Amino acid sequence: MIRLGRPLSEAVDCFQGDPALRLLPVLDERDCPAGAIYERDMRRILFNPFGHALLRNPSFGGRLDDHVQPCATIDRSASVEALIDLYAAQGQGCEGLILTDGGRYAGTVGGPLLLRLAAERDTRLAMARIERLERVTHESASFRADIEKLIADMVAMADRLSALAAEAAGRAGNNGQASAGMAVAAAQTADNLSGIAASGRDLAQLFQSMEDEVRRAGDAIRKAVEQARLGSRHNRTLSAQADGIGEVTALIDDIARAIGMLALNASIEAARAGEAGHGFAVVAHEVKQLAGQTRGAAAEIAGRIGEIRATAAQVAEGHVHMDAAIATADRAAVAVFDAVARHGAFSRTMADSVAEAGGSSDHIRQSASRISDNAAAAVDSADAMRKAADQLADEAHRLDARATAFLTAIRAA
Repeated sequence: MIRLGRPLSEAVDCFQGDPALRLLPVLDERDCPAGAIYERDMRRILFNPFGHALLRNPSFGGRLDDHVQPCATIDRSASVEALIDLYAAQGQGCEGLILTDGGRYAGTVGGPLLLRLAAERDTRLAMARIERLERVTHESASFRADIEKLIADMVAMADRLSALAAEAAGRAGNNGQASAGMAVAAAQTADNLSGIAASGRDLAQLFQSMEDEVRRAGDAIRKAVEQARLGSRHNRTLSAQADGIGEVTALIDDIARAIGMLALNASIEAARAGEAGHGFAVVAHEVKQLAGQTRGAAAEIAGRIGEIRATAAQVAEGHVHMDAAIATADRAAVAVFDAVARHGAFSRTMADSVAEAGGSSDHIRQSASRISDNAAAAVDSADAMRKAADQLADEAHRLDARATAFLTAIRAA
């Protein structure tokens, strides 16, 4: 360094003494940088044919202050980045920077050192960019693999969801058809049971009439002793009543057989209906038992009718055994009355059971109708699920395209 006011020749001596020197800091009286003498300016003077003469000229050579040029200064505590940025801001002609400490001269930093620092910084930045690019490339590949796996899983899920929706729609459709068939069968069964209930009520009325007839027949038998001459007519009346009872017994047997078949069909339909037809199956079983009891009672009535007919034949053979025949007929009438009374109670119970079964059939029909409606709703839900699965697959493909574009842009950057 050199101070203001010194001869220019001293600056020349400094440059000659240090061939690597490119700038010579010039300080004022407070040791603050006032500028610098640059080697290139001194070279132009020395290479001038009259350069040495000019240096020896007191009026020229003594004016060092006239050759001081501005030079950028920076505090010595500044970072390397600040040094490089200030050096770059000076342009291509900058030979270095003057370092200060609290505003006072502290040293110089030459251009070669600054260039080397700048090159090192650029190298570090380039290496950092390369490392970042490598990390981005690695992360992009990993991200791409994750996205592809995610998209594949989403597509597989969408396909599975679509298949499940189609399967659910098929099952719901089948359930709807089965429920509709069950509703029709339940309606038919309810109609049949309504007819059977009406027949049962008619049968109960018929048994009531039969009770009255048997009671009158018993009265006639008891009066036979007093009215022996009317025995033949009473005998014919009794035979006619026996024939009527035989017809009723045959009717009871036919109705009981029909009820048994209906109960069997109802049990089969209840088994097909599953849990919903459990109550109906119980009622059908009870109806079947009542039908069996009715057929047994009808058979018993038929046997009793045979006894009545035999008794009537004996009465027709003669009045010799009239008393015994009348006693036998009386016992038979009592037995018939009891049997008719039991069958009347059976018929009324059967009518009530059949009416209850008809109500259960209506309930089953309503339940089947609700099941059919629910199955239709399930079909609609399955269709909506399949549409959602298709939309999910479309979104997965769109995500694939977007991820590909993103990774391409990252690699290009």
